[in-house]
Amino acid sequence: LRYRRVDPTMRSVAVFLALVAGANAECPNACSGNGACSAYDMCTCYRNFQGADCSQRTCPFGIAHVDSPKGDLDMSADSLTTGTVISGSAVYPFGTQEKFPEMVNGVGGLIENAAHYYMECSNKGMCDRDSGLCECFGGYDGSSCQRASCPEDCSGHGTCEHIETLAGDVTYALWDTGMTMGCKCDPGYSGADCSGKDCKYGIDPAYVDDDATARVSEQFYEISGGSATLSGGFPDDAVAGTYAIKFYDVFGEDYVTAPITISTESTSTTSAPCSDVVAALEALPNTVIPTGSVYCSQSQAQTAGVSSGHTYSLTFTGNPGYLKPLTLDTYLDGARETVAPVNTSATSKARTTVVTYQEGISGEFVDYFAAKCTGVEVSISGSTSASTDATHSDGASSTFGLYSYEMNSGYYLGITTAAEEALLKKCLGDSDGNDSYGNNVEVYDWDYGSYKVSAGTVDDVETPSSHPHAIKLVSTVAKDDYTGGLYYLTWYQSTLNKFVLINAPVTTTSSTASYYVYTTDGVVERVIYDTTGHGQIIRGQKITAQPPITAYFTQYSNVMYTSYDVACETASYMVEPCLDKGDMLFVVDTKNLVKSQNVTTSGNTLALATGAADSGDLYTISKIYKADPTAATFTLTGHEDRFRIVLDKNIPFAGTTTTTSDVSGEFGARSGLTNVGVVGLFKFTPATTGNYEFVSQCSGRGSCVDGACECFKGYTKDDCGTQSAYAV
Repeated sequence: LRYRRVDPTMRSVAVFLALVAGANAECPNACSGNGACSAYDMCTCYRNFQGADCSQRTCPFGIAHVDSPKGDLDMSADSLTTGTVISGSAVYPFGTQEKFPEMVNGVGGLIENAAHYYMECSNKGMCDRDSGLCECFGGYDGSSCQRASCPEDCSGHGTCEHIETLAGDVTYALWDTGMTMGCKCDPGYSGADCSGKDCKYGIDPAYVDDDATARVSEQFYEISGGSATLSGGFPDDAVAGTYAIKFYDVFGEDYVTAPITISTESTSTTSAPCSDVVAALEALPNTVIPTGSVYCSQSQAQTAGVSSGHTYSLTFTGNPGYLKPLTLDTYLDGARETVAPVNTSATSKARTTVVTYQEGISGEFVDYFAAKCTGVEVSISGSTSASTDATHSDGASSTFGLYSYEMNSGYYLGITTAAEEALLKKCLGDSDGNDSYGNNVEVYDWDYGSYKVSAGTVDDVETPSSHPHAIKLVSTVAKDDYTGGLYYLTWYQSTLNKFVLINAPVTTTSSTASYYVYTTDGVVERVIYDTTGHGQIIRGQKITAQPPITAYFTQYSNVMYTSYDVACETASYMVEPCLDKGDMLFVVDTKNLVKSQNVTTSGNTLALATGAADSGDLYTISKIYKADPTAATFTLTGHEDRFRIVLDKNIPFAGTTTTTSDVSGEFGARSGLTNVGVVGLFKFTPATTGNYEFVSQCSGRGSCVDGACECFKGYTKDDCGTQSAYAV
């Protein structure tokens, strides 16, 4: 055999080249330029890139709309593993678990069964790995599909808003804050996508075809030079100039009138006539206020030392339903006041003052007092009393015994026959809506709306309970379908056989006028701090164990300051009932206890009703919250102002009297001896029966089609609110 001799130099070169080839072995696709080639020929991708060769992009992450347990990721084929099983992944940069993601709250505590972890495309889209952009599923949008989009972009008739914005004054802070979206429709449009055009509202003609009359919006406003005490009153407080009225229709759309001239310097109503106000309102666009539908009255004090302000009453018969309160603009020239005091001297204390309010009658959609007590007609008897005594007693008389003047206006229902009294008891029925209380009496199966507390004598003091009755009185000689009826709270004084009115009549106090009585299946309940757990004030319990919660407020304000926190979200479980946004309240002008909520306390006194206006109106809570204490909260000159309720309209009377009690725990378990108001709060809870929705689109007598009413047979007009034998 012959052997070829190999050059040692060539052999060295071959070995070297083999070594170099091994050292330069590359990762897949050289990591696409988006990563570094690491050990074992594996790519370590840069941020937001993934895949074996780092050629795929990672899409944006967001809080998952939906999530689920991942399952057996480690393929252990047994129970799901506890703890992190994947870490360092581009999809799960912080790791993940086989069960629900182990999310933590702001203080590091584990959140169990959390289903909204940060996920690629928020789990509502597919990631385009080439572009790194999320392709969102239908109904979701945003860079990471983090938002639930609004349907049809609200059809051009609304705005797309976050859920916390749509919640309004209610604090919303759940997981989908900033994610869930919804349409806020423009006035006159409705539906999830705002595609539905609303129709005209009207009064059901079948509602007013008998003795019932509709409660339509009656609003008052006053323009003056301020308090007569400060300004000196007429004529020193005179103001003059121009102003505008902002009117809100039933849909909430606002309209502003042309400037209206006023001068309170003259005692003649021709200086600012109602006709000017009505003309300005009826000139608003789109015939929002039909011609001839506004009834206006005007008054002015003409006595020296009394405010010379002009007061206007406006009744909107052509705009049924709930209307937001009017607002007045006296700054029509930017920052310059266009209604100003006539007396411009440096010593003048006149200041332009504008107030708006309602006196007992507001527009509404539903009549919760639709049940007429057939066969009963009553009058209003009695009179107001200036006495501040808390109780009346006549130990020598077994007829009168003892009774309370608390929440007693001095007026009562005048009933002429025993038969009518029996019928009224049957109509009133159960005031507390709870048969388990066992306080229903007599064959009429009704309760008094009052109870007796021991006075330490042979007799008991009868006083209002947690559940007075609520009624509506409608004149038997109503002049038209818009006279409306006034609400009253009442309780039965068995010792005198009288149905006592808690709130007094103010506008009409004639003892000869007669009224139909309408009752409700709803329940009125006084708000109390119930440490006993009985659910209502009962005999045998100290008042400090069930103290009624009270309120403080100024006249023409819509903010009440309660003696204790009553908000359902933050209140103690002992508050009965708690209150929430949307709840309805009676806030009535009546006699209230001042020294002690125990009516039998020696030397107890009452704060008299102001008598400023009919006060039996229903208010709706717009906002309820707790604020931080102010500098005056705990002072002798201030009052408790942390617990606040904002109402939908101003209160026409003042509730500024504060308690003189030196007993901690009374007046709604107030804090220490802080000053609190004395006016009681009565929550009204409508029943599901006995109601009548008398104001609705097309008056409930037609179908709304693309914003126009198609009336049923027998009804006509643009709101279907007129019956006609010719309408076929």
